[in-house]
Amino acid sequence: MDRLASQVLTNTAAQSAGDHVVHLVGRVTDAVFSFLGPVTAVHAERGVRQTVILIDEPSYRHLLPRFHPSIRLVLTSAHAGPLRRLMDSFDALLTAVNAPDTVAVHLHGVIPGLLGVCAARFRGMPQGLIFSPHGSRSLVALAPVRNVATWLLRPPSGPAPKLVIANSASDAKALERLTDEPVQLIESRVDTEFFYAPRREARRPLLLTGSRARDSTAAALYAQLAVLLSEESLRVSCNWHGTADANSLARLAAAHVAVYDATETSERASRMSSAWIYLALQGEHGFPVFLAEAMAAGLACVVWDTPTHRELIRHGETGLFCNSLQSLLACVAELIDSRDKRAQLGAAARAEARQRFDDRTFRDSINSAYAPLLPEI
Repeated sequence: MDRLASQVLTNTAAQSAGDHVVHLVGRVTDAVFSFLGPVTAVHAERGVRQTVILIDEPSYRHLLPRFHPSIRLVLTSAHAGPLRRLMDSFDALLTAVNAPDTVAVHLHGVIPGLLGVCAARFRGMPQGLIFSPHGSRSLVALAPVRNVATWLLRPPSGPAPKLVIANSASDAKALERLTDEPVQLIESRVDTEFFYAPRREARRPLLLTGSRARDSTAAALYAQLAVLLSEESLRVSCNWHGTADANSLARLAAAHVAVYDATETSERASRMSSAWIYLALQGEHGFPVFLAEAMAAGLACVVWDTPTHRELIRHGETGLFCNSLQSLLACVAELIDSRDKRAQLGAAARAEARQRFDDRTFRDSINSAYAPLLPEI
């Protein structure tokens, strides 16, 4: 889709007559959608009308059909300049909140949060406000200027409820330092298909990692690992799920890493079911979607030692940590040599994921958090 001030995608399903919630987003990445998609689905199933305003990022268009069919999508151009994008999003927000029965505005990301607070302050929006940062780098950048950031992100006082919802523990900690509002932690959910995907390991060792982030570090490390494991006697295969920048794709191809941009949940779950080990090699900003899916699929996980990964994995119990190429090789070798160790870690990871990331837990948490804004319909 080319330049557009705001393109509206109206789905064919009839709009319900319930209360109206507006979601203002930036780019809808896999991490953002892992929270936004299920949140909007929970509301849609209750008959809540919703408008989602987002940037039309070509590399993430595969996520748009996964929104509930009753949701109205307003797309702003990714090709416009930064100021134009802000103005388009601000205009689309003001238009959306004027719809009848609008009761709440959910702001996903720091920049949407700033736009929403500006609209509330200077345009007198009476609706309740919900803020979720989704691991934004801007949240980290604001930490040194806490007083200014607190003022920028603080909505005006008034009777309308204000909620702060983080979907990762690191976001929650950062938000507690930047806002006076209580912070609720609601982790993203994982699709049910991963929990029920059967474990059918490939005949030869198969390593798997995944990302769509434009971070070359993980691709370079994975390619290096693939070369080291390419000795014929080892018979190790390496797959990459997702995509990467052109240089990283070339590096992966040179290392004989197979790249699959699996956008369908069923395909990703099926491919995970045959892998021996999942590797999480980058420090993501936001919820680590592919790692959570690998846990739910019962894969033994080896993760780079980062704060984000420590939120999901307990070393020696639900996965293994590494912090160098040498320790990465040692962890991979240990798991390749021991089927029992892979099974033990995979089963523990799946049990942990089922407890934290299943649909019922997420649904109950969202309904409880939104209760001040959306009473029983």
